[in-house]
Amino acid sequence: MNTITHALLPVIAAALYERSYRVEEQRRLAFSTKRLIVIGIFGAAPDILNPHISLDARYTSWSHGIVFWVIITMCLVILHLTRRRVFPIHLMAWLSGSYLLHIGCDAISGGIAWNYPFGRSVIGAFYVNPIWWIPLDVLLSLLAYGLFRAIPSQRQLRTKDLG
Repeated sequence: MNTITHALLPVIAAALYERSYRVEEQRRLAFSTKRLIVIGIFGAAPDILNPHISLDARYTSWSHGIVFWVIITMCLVILHLTRRRVFPIHLMAWLSGSYLLHIGCDAISGGIAWNYPFGRSVIGAFYVNPIWWIPLDVLLSLLAYGLFRAIPSQRQLRTKDLG
């Protein structure tokens, strides 16, 4: 899948979560704009950290395995324990989940070497045909546009109240 898809999926999920009734009842924003950007960056992080052009290159990518996801998650936990105000637990969970979502998406779009560099066994297959990758990018871009621009959200209403 495309890096755009990997960045947009967790951001859209976070925006939908923010619009859920639990967050609306509390009358607060779950994520600031900066935090949504960081969630998107973590969704694209495996491709940013170790870019690959071919599927074979993804199979030897250290950033596309569960081992590196565990390392990233441990670093996030340490950040949370040392800087709780800046890195609350729900943000750490979303960042770790965004990274894992990328790995999961790659698993259904060609597979990943899940335990690389300790092994080369590949899990997954082409459940999502590459012919659909660009239409998925367009669809997710339109959905993100709708969530953040076209449909007024609590974030936009709050901004109007302040101004």
